Amino acid sequence: MKKIAIIILLIVSVNLSAQTNTQNWFTDYKKAIKTSETLKNPILVFVTDNSTNENYTVLQDEVFNSDQFKKYSSSFVLLKLDISADDYNKRLAAHYTKSKIVPALVLIDEKGNTIEKALTEINSKTVSEFMTFLKTKTKY
Repeated sequence: MKKIAIIILLIVSVNLSAQTNTQNWFTDYKKAIKTSETLKNPILVFVTDNSTNENYTVLQDEVFNSDQFKKYSSSFVLLKLDISADDYNKRLAAHYTKSKIVPALVLIDEKGNTIEKALTEINSKTVSEFMTFLKTKTKY
């Protein structure tokens, strides 16, 4: 009986986890650029090292899991640059954020030009301001 309960709990947990992260993130910069050119959508770059810290939690709660972001995310090509994955991502992240701070968000165009200064100082105020900025770049 315990085994069945554990299996059901695992299935429910995986299902809930999949529902909270419905955005499709590119992890390849070149593919994101090509998709951006095709769709004529800017690229929202999420720079991460895949470690969980307070700033990462703030981004998850106030950006990625927000209803507002879920609505707006279709207006962007989403690119996740994991700087722990390789040196190429590390160089791209440093170029776009002008820092080594992670996590960070930055919006770039289909040619790879920065549209707005990167969000590297993560707190409720700066995240709110960045979300307001993103809204101006959406189709909504």
